[in-house]
Amino acid sequence: MQSRRALVLGATLAALVSPVHAAEVKPWKGKRAAPPIELLNVDGTPFSLQQLRGKVVLVNFWATWCEPCVTEMPSLQRLREQLTADGFEVLAVNYQEGPARINSFVQKMNLTVPIVRDTDGSVARAWGARFFPASYLVDRDSHVRYSISGGTDWTSPPLVSTIRALLASQPSR
Repeated sequence: MQSRRALVLGATLAALVSPVHAAEVKPWKGKRAAPPIELLNVDGTPFSLQQLRGKVVLVNFWATWCEPCVTEMPSLQRLREQLTADGFEVLAVNYQEGPARINSFVQKMNLTVPIVRDTDGSVARAWGARFFPASYLVDRDSHVRYSISGGTDWTSPPLVSTIRALLASQPSR
């Protein structure tokens, strides 16, 4: 429970000090290989990040109670629509919320972004997501390349350019 309170406080502070903007993309300094994601979709079907190997993936940790998360979600949807044909995918990892709450949010926001449920917060911890939203860009070889903390406009030219550069690189064999 204390972990959730810290995340709520972090999201609240992030909303106060940094409105949604083009966030700074930071080169990833952690382990190169993306931590595993083995979760269930909102409908209960199993999902693995490995299913997306060969694509550039934006892994976004979020919650419906996180105002910056809610604010940036439409730009995540637009980014996915813009780049999906090029081998790009967004994976929205919801933090500890139930299917009814998530489904209501998805309908209200008209989202088609794939969403999985981190019911116990273990995946967020494995990725080092301490504040929400927390996002990570994963290359075609399943290596984390960049991290972004806080809400952002995902359709901003600098972010789209960074993602396009990852899309231009071919996976190793």
